[in-house]
Amino acid sequence: MKTQRKRFRILDLSAKTRLIGFAAVAVLIPTTILSAMQCKSLVELEAKTKVAVQENLRQTLQQVSRTLESRFRKLAIQDLAGIDPTAFDPTSQSPTIAFLKTRSTIPGDGIVISSNCAANKRATAALADSRCVRWLEGDEADRDPGINRLSRYFKTALLRHDPADALKDTLFYQDMASPGEPDGDRVYSFMPMAKPADQYACGFVSVAYSRDYIESVFLPSAFGEAVQGLPGLLENPDLYIQILDQNQKPVYCTETRRTGYDVGIPFGTIFPRWTLTIGFRNTTIDSLAKSNFQKSLMLTILLVALLVIGIGLTLRATAREMRLAQSKSAFVSNVSHELKTPLALIRLFAETLELDRVATEEKAHDYYRIINNESRRLTQLINNILDFAKIEAGRKDYNFKPTNVAQVLREVILNYEYQITSSGFELTQEIEEHLPEVSGDRDALSQAVLNLLNNAVKYSGEIKSLTISARVSGDFVAIGVTDNGIGIPKREQKKIFEKFYRVSTGLVHDTKGSGLGLALVKHIVEAHHGEVLVESTPGKGSQFTIKLPITRPDGATREAPELGSGGYRVADNFDN
Repeated sequence: MKTQRKRFRILDLSAKTRLIGFAAVAVLIPTTILSAMQCKSLVELEAKTKVAVQENLRQTLQQVSRTLESRFRKLAIQDLAGIDPTAFDPTSQSPTIAFLKTRSTIPGDGIVISSNCAANKRATAALADSRCVRWLEGDEADRDPGINRLSRYFKTALLRHDPADALKDTLFYQDMASPGEPDGDRVYSFMPMAKPADQYACGFVSVAYSRDYIESVFLPSAFGEAVQGLPGLLENPDLYIQILDQNQKPVYCTETRRTGYDVGIPFGTIFPRWTLTIGFRNTTIDSLAKSNFQKSLMLTILLVALLVIGIGLTLRATAREMRLAQSKSAFVSNVSHELKTPLALIRLFAETLELDRVATEEKAHDYYRIINNESRRLTQLINNILDFAKIEAGRKDYNFKPTNVAQVLREVILNYEYQITSSGFELTQEIEEHLPEVSGDRDALSQAVLNLLNNAVKYSGEIKSLTISARVSGDFVAIGVTDNGIGIPKREQKKIFEKFYRVSTGLVHDTKGSGLGLALVKHIVEAHHGEVLVESTPGKGSQFTIKLPITRPDGATREAPELGSGGYRVADNFDN
């Protein structure tokens, strides 16, 4: 039997190992692979996020740049309005000067008309600003440094433009400041002048715009229109746009001027020496991408953790179901043995008596006593099974009435004493007199005490000594059953009240039983609003204590208190 039982345990362990192995292969390994692939995808997504954010910011800057250029072009065309470059005669001094006087108040830094369109190719130039209007002609116009500089800028602007449209469009050139000239940055707009039959410009009309004008007048008013197609850009708490000059000094910024940026592009064809930039106020693209990566990674880890926990709970539930199925199988086997043994003895001695093979009356009386004891044992086992079935079905009823605990204990001892003494045990009674009554079901309490005594007899080992006690403990009557047997390991003490559970080592495993006795004790005690405690040391014995609340004069009972360090409450002994 011991070899067969060991084989069963090895098979159980093998089944659990196969279950864990199957779970690892079928679930955990694919989950690990998917998690690794997800992490790799998140790393790639982080890099793509940086590129996507940069491209989005770059497109934003391009749209702002196009809008600002369009606005500045309209400003230049408006300032040059009133001149027909194909009909205007710049060689006529009086009309030209008169025209310039009417245009001397334009927002720009001054207007210049330069031409050599006369028949004799004689150069003329007219300059006007807020202070005066000047007329230059011939050598004076040719030697004027300002006119020469503008002529170079005009020719450069022509070369940068599409030749087919150069004579029809407004051209621009941005001049850099010279050393020692802090306000030297200017943008010049040019309107080419040519006769209808000419294919080349013979002059130009130019308006100069200083950096101070662009920075303090044009950009603040033009930016509002530039961001209209970008809802909430200026109000966005995370973004700012800034324009930097060729020395990386700020020209304009949508907020307090910044020293860095995330994305920058050349500021179009009108302001090619400046850079249009955009950036985040309180973060960077790298930080933003990293933050998104961390959030996605944490979400992935959370989902994987939930999946692993779910798998663990499923495996735990499966293992519990396997243990329960094994316990039920062991229960059927043990109950079959428990039923077979008393029935075999009853049948043996009944047949002996029936065939009149008993030598003396005293021997016959012993046989009758054995048949009676085995029938009691059989009845107790059947009652345990029937009561457990009622409990599982929720149909177990108790008949509560004032009960004398001492009387119940003495009845149990009287009925069970012969079986105890015949097994070689010494039974000690420590039952106080005049115990107060409790509200209880006599039969149920008798069954609970009998189950504890039966366990004590089964697992006492070589020292055959039992003690049953009853005393008042505060607002409770405490019933104790103490043995000097094999004891229960600490790790097992929280589980012994579970149905079908039996300690799987030593004498406990080798002793037959149904595994229902202590589960019934637990249910009966809880139904009486009490608690059951166990104190045990392996090799030294165990003490089970049932505490039942004393009935008050008004018929009420007190709820069981929280446990101290003396043992485990029944309610805490499950689902562990």
